[in-house]
Amino acid sequence: MIEAAPGDVLAVWTGRSLTQNLIRVGEALRGLPAVANHVIVVTHQDRLGRWMGIEGRPGGVGPVDCTRVLGSHLTRSNNQQPRDSGNGQTQAFLTSCAKSLGIAYDWVAIAEDALDALHADDLAKAIDPLWRWPSKTGQLPGHVVCSSLAAMLYEHVGWAHPEHGSERACEPADWWQWSDQHQWVIQ
Repeated sequence: MIEAAPGDVLAVWTGRSLTQNLIRVGEALRGLPAVANHVIVVTHQDRLGRWMGIEGRPGGVGPVDCTRVLGSHLTRSNNQQPRDSGNGQTQAFLTSCAKSLGIAYDWVAIAEDALDALHADDLAKAIDPLWRWPSKTGQLPGHVVCSSLAAMLYEHVGWAHPEHGSERACEPADWWQWSDQHQWVIQ
């Protein structure tokens, strides 16, 4: 069982459906590990002791039970990653998690990811203005996918994360590789 704590990001394998496999194919086409197809941000333990989190999904950002994925050998976590929690950063992070509930799914980013994987970069750039993230610092975006949600939340409090500077482009494989390669700087 993987250790968990509020603020951890879990890069997970959730199954073999067509959509899940297409996500992994896209990651392989980008030269990334084709293991994770989803990302969950751990927020707290409930009264029963289960680790709970939030996830970006087609219905919008919502709560999720992390128990099953914490027991999977395919899950990667950044649990040991040092995160500066001074100055109330952990509390600010968890507040942003709560404010993220209900944020809509970023379907345009999904299309951009597919075009990038197919090396149709010009088309990906052409559709980006249709659904651009807000430009003001400190604002939450109006649309996210699971992995960009985690990257945006980390960026918001200044914690290190994959795809720094291009959080909207962050994919599950980016988080999986980030955690797998760092293994917190191999103690």
